[in-house]
Amino acid sequence: MQVQRLYDQVRNRRVSIELPENFNDRRVEIIVLTLDEPTETSSPQHRRPHPDIAGQVKIHGDILRSAPESDWDLP
Repeated sequence: MQVQRLYDQVRNRRVSIELPENFNDRRVEIIVLTLDEPTETSSPQHRRPHPDIAGQVKIHGDILRSAPESDWDLP
């Protein structure tokens, strides 16, 4: 199986793609997905835990100092 991943803008309900030569005379499956991109007008969503687990976590001690900074592999 070969994969060709493309991102394009739909115009007038149409998208035109050009595939490599080795796709010629082959059956292909075409799946079209919309990208969920945040718009400037939408406000950021606040994440909430599932009601079954909300309030179930208890923190004992200092979790920020539980591992040295070098273990975090930060730049």
